[in-house]
Amino acid sequence: MRLRRRTEFLKVQDKGFKITADCLLCLVLPNGRADGLTRLGLTVSTKVGPSVVRNRIRRRLRELFRVKKDTLPRSLDMVLIARNSAAEADFARLSKSFERACSELQRKYGSRS
Repeated sequence: MRLRRRTEFLKVQDKGFKITADCLLCLVLPNGRADGLTRLGLTVSTKVGPSVVRNRIRRRLRELFRVKKDTLPRSLDMVLIARNSAAEADFARLSKSFERACSELQRKYGSRS
């Protein structure tokens, strides 16, 4: 369910479709997997804040993805990049940003099978 290799991240970052949503930047690329799995990769730079803040952002984004994954279009690779403003964002604001990115994904990719 997660992107782990640098090459996977770079492929999405180079060729992916960009969605901006408040404190998040979402890059998306169809992965062409036969199992229809949508995978998530997270990037939270040290510029965002200390490790405690970065880890909290990652945990929250993973939880939002876990809850929302069944409604997302299938066979996509997503890279979520947290902007500096994510450090001050509470869970509601992160959730709203994630929802905005998901609605844009639905509009662009529909319910691909």
